[in-house]
Amino acid sequence: MKTLLLILAGIAGMNSVLMAQSAGSYLYNNPQSFNDERAVIALNNPSGNTVNLKAEVLMNVKATSYTAIFAATQSGPDAPAVDSIMALRIQLVRYGLVQLGVPEKDIHIDAVSMVPTYTYKLEEKKYSRRATEVPIGFEIKKNIHVLFREQSQLDGIISQMALADIYDLVKVEYNIDGAQTYLEELREAALSVIETKKKIYPALGMHLEVAALADGFNITYPMERYKSFTAAHTGTTYSQLQAFASLNSTSISVNGSNNSVRLSSDAPRDYLQQQFILQSAEKSKTIFYDRVPYNQFDKVIHADTEEPCIQLYYTLQVTFALTTEEQHQALLKARKQQEEAQALAAGKRQRRARR
Repeated sequence: MKTLLLILAGIAGMNSVLMAQSAGSYLYNNPQSFNDERAVIALNNPSGNTVNLKAEVLMNVKATSYTAIFAATQSGPDAPAVDSIMALRIQLVRYGLVQLGVPEKDIHIDAVSMVPTYTYKLEEKKYSRRATEVPIGFEIKKNIHVLFREQSQLDGIISQMALADIYDLVKVEYNIDGAQTYLEELREAALSVIETKKKIYPALGMHLEVAALADGFNITYPMERYKSFTAAHTGTTYSQLQAFASLNSTSISVNGSNNSVRLSSDAPRDYLQQQFILQSAEKSKTIFYDRVPYNQFDKVIHADTEEPCIQLYYTLQVTFALTTEEQHQALLKARKQQEEAQALAAGKRQRRARR
């Protein structure tokens, strides 16, 4: 009985996931996202006489501007009529956006296509019927690009588009100005992380000398971080459980998704080869912004943010040569002698130049 109930629950998709409070509906359909394993911490294991120290830094930056792209389509019986109606709709959009505070220069119309449209005309003859493709008009498509500075303006822009029967928001691009400035800030933060990690070695009687370094920089935009999910929970009905509670057999085969479930041949006679249909209801899907997780970074700049941001991240890896206290003092002495020799040579060149 218990085994049968477990099998039926598995067929109907009763996935039970243990979640903490405030986990979110996303984990219902993505239990693999909830990881209860122990955290893995990377170790800086020395290789011979060298050790690699890595600093990974992330920065959340709000966009300096946004570009919303809307798709408009117009059909009609002939090309002049289609073009005229589309022009009126775009003129209505321009007027409404200017009233919202969007400058005329920040509105760009991108003509995509103008193509004839066709349908089939049925011709019936004495001994045959034929469907012939014939032209019925034209269809024009244009994209409207709107540049705006505040994210709160998007609701008003969508409303103005709706007044002109334009409902297709293709995407919203996030623009960033001055990326080089943010990169310099990330480098300084990474160097600070490296200096902090270096402090443990002198405390243990070891010194580090720079041998090599490598770095990398990247940017992730919100468009790249959106994911889809369906918040739904499906279970078996009481009548299903009651009908199969008395079965002696637990051998049930399932053929594909939304197909059939068939009992095995060793089931009681009343249920032998009985078949029923599993028909799934249409689930509402949505999307959400899933930022780059913070757990891999040593430092996150502007971590507290309430809106989707552009995420810039920088990695700095420095290879150090490990030296003992004796070796370190010998290196310092050699450097001092080299600096004194260079200063002496520079003094001699200056005296020769005066002569």
